[in-house]
Amino acid sequence: MHLLTVHGWAFCPEVFKALEGVGEKVEHHTLVYTSLKKEAQKVAERITPQTVVVGWSLGATLAVLASHTVPPKGLVLIGATPHFGKAWKREYIERFFSELRTRFEEKIEQFRLSVWGEPICENTHLERERAIKLLEEFVETDISQEVASLKISSLLVHGKKDPITPFREAKKMLKLNPRLELTAYDGGHFPKTFTPNDWKALLRRFR
Repeated sequence: MHLLTVHGWAFCPEVFKALEGVGEKVEHHTLVYTSLKKEAQKVAERITPQTVVVGWSLGATLAVLASHTVPPKGLVLIGATPHFGKAWKREYIERFFSELRTRFEEKIEQFRLSVWGEPICENTHLERERAIKLLEEFVETDISQEVASLKISSLLVHGKKDPITPFREAKKMLKLNPRLELTAYDGGHFPKTFTPNDWKALLRRFR
């Protein structure tokens, strides 16, 4: 099995460190902050028939989009949403963007801490305009049709206390496509407490 990870906005492949202990070949796609279409194309280029794409948040959206170009063996979608722009009231989203434009570096640091709970990806520096533009595109992109038409083995992994992509978004994904499987964990936006053994147990379904 070949694991291909796609991290979330403002983060880095470091979040998937535990996956490197599962005994499989692991590759990481690092966001370069172009467009969702171009990022998805880059992910698709690395997919083989033995690939399981593990996408987190914005990375989950890219995983779904890429899978419609080159179908992988399976998908693991962490903290996924069919349309982030409909996950929150517009006023909340606009407030985040306003703060991001006026206090970019500070807001990125705050965002990472709110998600991860401790410093991470400190050597990952984002170019302001590109990062904001990609996030804006993500917020406005609806992948409901792509989710509904997924036929490959796909697993949703979602935190019951996710403060970024609320758990109700996982339910929306299941409503769109009942073939999806859901693994809920008692945590936030990323299953950072998962050990390599936890990941091994999740990935068994793709063997």
